[in-house]
Amino acid sequence: MKKRSIALGLLTALALPAMALAAYPEKPISVIVPSTAGGGTDTMARIVAKFAEPLLGQPMVIVNKPGAGGQIGFEAIARAKADGYTIGCLYTPHLTAHVSDKRAGYTNDSFYAIANVVTDPGILVVPANSPFKTMADMVAAAKAEGAHLTAGTSGPGGDDDFARGMTEESCGIKLTPVPSKGSSDAKATVMGGHVDMSFMNVSQVEAQIKSGDLRALAVLTKARVAELPDVPTALEQGYDGIFSDSSRGFAAPAGVSDEVKAKLDEVFAAVMKDPEFLKAAEGQLQLNVMDHAAYAEYLAEQQKMTDRQFEVNPW
Repeated sequence: MKKRSIALGLLTALALPAMALAAYPEKPISVIVPSTAGGGTDTMARIVAKFAEPLLGQPMVIVNKPGAGGQIGFEAIARAKADGYTIGCLYTPHLTAHVSDKRAGYTNDSFYAIANVVTDPGILVVPANSPFKTMADMVAAAKAEGAHLTAGTSGPGGDDDFARGMTEESCGIKLTPVPSKGSSDAKATVMGGHVDMSFMNVSQVEAQIKSGDLRALAVLTKARVAELPDVPTALEQGYDGIFSDSSRGFAAPAGVSDEVKAKLDEVFAAVMKDPEFLKAAEGQLQLNVMDHAAYAEYLAEQQKMTDRQFEVNPW
């Protein structure tokens, strides 16, 4: 009897590590969203959570922590215990812009990038009755003697203003920024002809471009976008270095175990391929899926971009 007890004890001890690995997650996972409920990042988080929960076998609890352009939420993710039970959403360029201006209590190394889900490409638009039909038209006008062209942006430290800075640098011109109070205000300002052009995101103006209320001069990506296949890139018009977008993805605090990483990577990869998820995302999420390696590389590139913009035009 004693020998049997010892043997059972040894078997139990040997089985414990395997049981522990198989158990994750054993309880609900908190998902920190660095913005208010109902916004784009919150919408993404809730849609993804709905399809990830059955695969995890546990609820994903959305915790909204808005404020300071996402910084409060980003820092909460970075400081969370690295046990896999708190993950969160990242969005660019705010994530890296806070690092560039030396205000962030984190760096990119504070996170384990799980997956990017959404990317909203940048775009340069003008009023429908603008004399500018191409980037070259706009650049020529900006270089004319006495020129004073205005450009709508979302304000200092945002992707739209970074796009303005990159355009100035690439084209050798100066534009006067006109910050907006939000996407609706920005659209109204450029549609009404109160600015000469506006740097925005495709999702914000796709409908107005298709209806003819706005004209697109260029998408600010390396290749044309599916939503507006007839709009050329700035690159193909001869203007390099003007690449702009805003992205949304998921990350865990740095230091999570390899087992947790593997489980999260597996679950998010499966969700991104789920036909039901893809159907739910239609009309709500501009999907641009990146796995861990690609997302980490993207975030590193974003850091270089915002660092450069802070050097040229600090906010």
